[in-house]
Parts: sequence; structure tokens; C-alpha cells
Amino acid sequence: MEHAQTNQAPSNVQEMPSRDESTLRNVRATVDEYWSSAAERAREAAAYADRQVHHNPWTAVGIGFGVGMVFGALVAMLASSQRSGMQRML
Repeated sequence: MEHAQTNQAPSNVQEMPSRDESTLRNVRATVDEYWSSAAERAREAAAYADRQVHHNPWTAVGIGFGVGMVFGALVAMLASSQRSGMQRML
């Protein structure tokens, strides 16, 4: 009988064991650590990209032009395929 009473779920938040609070704190600390790490990596990547653009400006222009051309071609193909699909429906 005593065993059955200890396995009952808490009836309200105030009865929750304190280990849940410590678990939540640990999870929060881990998430904060990962977030800080990701933000630091993003700053390092941005600084690296900035240095590369300053050292090789024409290469950066060429890469930007190429990416723009590929993106433009994809958009044009998508627009063309949707237009031809609409004409078939009419």
C-alpha cells in the first residue's frame, strides 16, 4: 500500500520534484552554449568572407554574377513551366 502512494503523480506544479527544475536549467545552459557557439561561428564565417572579398574583389564579383545567372535561369524556367501549364488548362 505504501508503494502505491509513492508512485502517484503530483497533483499540481508546487509538488513537482526539484530535480525537474535542475534538468530544465541544464537544458537551458546547454542550449545557450550551443547558441553562443553557432553565433561565434557565424561571426567568424562573415569575417572570413569579408576578408576574401577585400583581397579578391573581382573573384567575388564573378561569383556573384554566376550565382545571379543561375538563380535567374531557374526563376525563368519556373515561370515558363507555370505559363505553359496555365495555357494547357485553358
